Amino acid sequence: MNIINIIKNFFKKIKNKNLLEISEKTERNLDKLVIFDWGGVIESHSEGEYNLYKAIESILKRFNTDLESENNLGKRYVKFLVNKKEDETRDSFTRVKEEFNLNCTREEFESAYEGEFNKIEYYKDVVEFIHSIKKYCKIGILSNLGKRDKNRLDKQVDLKQFDYVWLSFELKVNKPKEEIYKIVEEECKLESDKILFIDDAEENLIIPKQMGWNVLQASGHELEIIKKNVFKFLNI
Repeated sequence: MNIINIIKNFFKKIKNKNLLEISEKTERNLDKLVIFDWGGVIESHSEGEYNLYKAIESILKRFNTDLESENNLGKRYVKFLVNKKEDETRDSFTRVKEEFNLNCTREEFESAYEGEFNKIEYYKDVVEFIHSIKKYCKIGILSNLGKRDKNRLDKQVDLKQFDYVWLSFELKVNKPKEEIYKIVEEECKLESDKILFIDDAEENLIIPKQMGWNVLQASGHELEIIKKNVFKFLNI
C-alpha cells in the first residue's frame, strides 16, 4: 500500500469514527425525514460510467440495428416510459417493442435487460451513508422507475432499511408532478419543513421547494455536499 492510500484510509477512519460518535450521542428524530432519489444519487447517471442510458442503448440496438446511428436513444426511452400513461391492456414491453420496432420475444428482452442493467454502477458509499443516518431520522426513497427495476434497487439499497419507499410505477404518477409529492406528505404526516429531498434533477425539486420542503440538487459524486446538508438539516 503506497503513502497516498495510507493517508486516504486514515482520513476515512476519522470520518467514520466521527459519524459513529455523532450517531451515539443523537437520539433518532422521528419528526424529520430525509428522502433520496435513486437514479443519479444512488445509481450512476454519469457519462463516464456504465449508466442507465448506456444499458438501454445496448439493449435497443441489439434488437433493432437500425437504431445504431440514433443519438440520445436511452433518454428517449426513459422519456417515452415516463410520459406515456399506463395502459391497462398493453404492458410496458408491448409498448416499448412497438415504439422502437424491436425484433425479440419478451423472454429475450427481459434476459437482455437484466444482464445489461446489472452492469450499471452505483455508489456504495452513498448507500452506506443513507443507512447510517437512519440512527437519528427517518429515511425514504422517492424514484421514477418501472416494475422490473425494483429488484435491482432492492439489491443495491436493501429497501427494508427504509421507513418509506415511494416508487412511481406503484403510485401511478411520476416526478415532477405535484400529486406524487402530496402523496409523500399524506403518508409521512410531517410538516413540509421537516422534509429534506435530495435529487440530481432540478426539475424534480421545483414543486417540493414551493411546497416548503428543504431540497438539495446533488449527484452521488457529491457525497460530501450531501453529508453537509443532511447534518445541517438534522442540526448535528
